[in-house]
Amino acid sequence: MLELTEEALVAASVDAVWADLTESERLAAWIWPPNFETTAVVELLELGRWQVRSESAGLAIEAAVLTYDAPESLRLAWRWAGEEHSTDVEFTLARAAGGATRVVVRHSGFLSADDRASHVEGWSHCLQRLVDRYGGAPGEHL
Repeated sequence: MLELTEEALVAASVDAVWADLTESERLAAWIWPPNFETTAVVELLELGRWQVRSESAGLAIEAAVLTYDAPESLRLAWRWAGEEHSTDVEFTLARAAGGATRVVVRHSGFLSADDRASHVEGWSHCLQRLVDRYGGAPGEHL
């Protein structure tokens, strides 16, 4: 099985980024591009739903919360709607200098190199939107 790790430095507190991952409206605001008209449902409990949907783009993630340790880690059983195979996504948040947060996404269980590559690109774009949500990476806006 193949895996990937992507990370970003976000100019926001760990608590703010945790809310961006675990509150439905906040998650929907950044995870996909604005024109996707994204909706999300987050039930922060063991085996609770962590779902993201875009009717306009025809995409949906139907994940389940496996474990969480607020506000530092969230692990999901990740599955695209209509697919049988699920993968494992773990978000880890760590305090960084200047009140920033280091966000690490580890995504494992890919069946092919092509599937892994498409997710590397996807996570890179998602994390960039999270960075942009707070005005860019720490120090960029000085």
